[in-house]
Amino acid sequence: MSTPTIPRNTMASTGTFSVVSPQSSRRALMSLPLERTANRPSWAWLATSDAMVALLVFLVVSNMLPRIAPVSAAMSTNLQFIAISWGALAIAMIGRRVYPKARRRIAPAPADDLANLEVAIGIGALLTLATGAVFPALLHGPLHPGVVALAFAGCAVALPLTRAVVIGVRARTDTQPARVVVIGTGTIASDVGARLSRSRHVELVGFVDDDPVDGQPVLGDLASLPAICRIGMIDRVVVAFSRSHPARTTDLLRSLVGEVAVDVVPRYFELTGWEASFQDLEGLAVISLDGGSPGAAGRFVKRAIDIVGSVLVLVAACPVLLASIVAVKVTSRGPVLFRQDRLGRDRRPFQILKLRTMRQPGPAEDTLGTRHAPGPLTNLPEIELRVTAVGRLLRRLGIDELLQLINVLRGDMSLVGPRPFVPEECGSLPEWVGRRFDIRPGMTGLWQVCGQHDLRFEELCRLDCQYVASWSLAADIRILARTPGRLLRGGGGEPSQ
Repeated sequence: MSTPTIPRNTMASTGTFSVVSPQSSRRALMSLPLERTANRPSWAWLATSDAMVALLVFLVVSNMLPRIAPVSAAMSTNLQFIAISWGALAIAMIGRRVYPKARRRIAPAPADDLANLEVAIGIGALLTLATGAVFPALLHGPLHPGVVALAFAGCAVALPLTRAVVIGVRARTDTQPARVVVIGTGTIASDVGARLSRSRHVELVGFVDDDPVDGQPVLGDLASLPAICRIGMIDRVVVAFSRSHPARTTDLLRSLVGEVAVDVVPRYFELTGWEASFQDLEGLAVISLDGGSPGAAGRFVKRAIDIVGSVLVLVAACPVLLASIVAVKVTSRGPVLFRQDRLGRDRRPFQILKLRTMRQPGPAEDTLGTRHAPGPLTNLPEIELRVTAVGRLLRRLGIDELLQLINVLRGDMSLVGPRPFVPEECGSLPEWVGRRFDIRPGMTGLWQVCGQHDLRFEELCRLDCQYVASWSLAADIRILARTPGRLLRGGGGEPSQ
């Protein structure tokens, strides 16, 4: 067996592997540190910040008790209210398991547990009210519902914001991201590698496979995986699809259990969404897909969120929109608005609204100017040259797409959903992609928070169908929570005129 090569930061920095001899490979392995130094994100940081912020919120609200509701023995009641509320919130959060093991997450994000966190906060509020009703003597009288509502509403806002700050700070100060090796080669393994490379929490070391696809460079074969993990200080192994026999892969992974974290891409990952869960089938772990397109109640709630959310965002963003409209009008000739035909639910056409971000084409560009805007994953350099300076900023921040909130209010779109395609892009879609038209397209969706323009077209279609097949309100909340971060990292809107 040849000694595996483990170039550090190879994929993250160059995207390719250099070919080295066994002798230089052995020297490279021997030069690596002999102990792990990766500073993996710890959920203890989140637990500590949650406890401190919740305590601060309850302390502030308790000092407002005399102004909210008449109470006796104010100081004593304050302390008891803080203790009961804090304890109820802790019980609810532990019960909802909002603190998973650190190794279970490759790249933790504030949005991952947002829905679960908010549910835990709601349960904590109910537990506090129940305690006050059953044991009124603890608080020298019944607890005013307004006090509990105010306290836990403050937690519902403060805790997610604090988590975002903690995770962001940890990500920037973590000098040793988790080192990851992918088992397998080919399209799926490459997609997995691309996703890992985009995370600042991860250092993609390379791939391992017995029979690499198209001669793709690898660190070694499966037999060398334990040595690679030991000498290369690997923190995680991600199992993608390989030509090796599953039994052989399983035997090798058994030897790694307890030493490194292992993540497995499901064989039918196209059907698996965020809401999938493991179930016990007489001792056999099976993946349960319990999602689906929203029913009548789900459609009502989703539409209500669309309307309320669109109105709130439009009102809040009104000054920014007005300033952007003036900037577009003053800095370049042409209309302020850009309209384009898209296909919505059941393939019904509608006109999408955006702020114009490109200058109008000159005589030499008439042919180019008559073309529709580039669709998903398309990058036309000649069109990008027409983007104005103001337009580039609007795209960078996603401001040019805020007018789509009007499309949401009209019922053409939703806040979250599949990407709205132009008609020309839908002529040759495979039959299985048709399910993406079962619901309204969205301003954001899995396609945006999972990579947007970095995705292959087939991958984008798969994500759209996965969203429709496994829809849930919790998934919508998670996508909405992850969208601002994606925009700030440079995931602005799609190209437009």
